[in-house]
Formats: sequence, C-alpha cells, structure tokens
Amino acid sequence: MMPDIGGRRKRGSEWRLSNAHETGQLVLVRCGLCSVKRWYQPGDLREIFGDIEAELVGHKMSCERCGKNDCIHAETQNPSARERQGIRVRRLVEIRMVRRVIWKDEH
Repeated sequence: MMPDIGGRRKRGSEWRLSNAHETGQLVLVRCGLCSVKRWYQPGDLREIFGDIEAELVGHKMSCERCGKNDCIHAETQNPSARERQGIRVRRLVEIRMVRRVIWKDEH
C-alpha cells in the first residue's frame, strides 16, 4: 500500500498536471547544475507537454541558463499565500511552430 504523501498521490494513480492544476498547485522546476529555479502554472505546462505526470516535466525541458537537460528536476508544490507573494510564476504567452530546412546527402 502506498502512503498518502501530503494529498499529492492517490493510490494506484499518477499525479498529473491536470491534478496539480485542479488543486491550485504550482510546478517548481530546478536545474541541478546551475541551481536556477523557476515556477510554472501546471495548466500552462499541460498545454505544451500534454497531461503527463507532473514529475516527468523535467525530462522534457532544458535549462535556459546552462542549456543542459540531464539535471532538470520538477515537482509540484502548494506554497502558502505568504510564500506565493515572493514567487514569480512564468506564464505561457504563445506556442510557435518553427519550420526548419533539413538536408540529406544522397550518394
């Protein structure tokens, strides 16, 4: 039997971005190499990555500061009202599709 971890997990299910959004949580993403941390709305991340397990978000991101993607860690948190006043949450403005030309040499 899996213990209840502060209301985050339900037995037999994953804690997805939609669950975090419904409960008013934020997603904290940290880089283990350069120690940068950023806060995101789970609904914004769901728009980009789909309704995945919240802790898997880190595997799909790269650090904007150092460019690495192998040490990114994501977790959901429920900061108090006092803590939220000091948090700057990054919000999704738009998603752009970029067209790139890819060449292949033929022999």
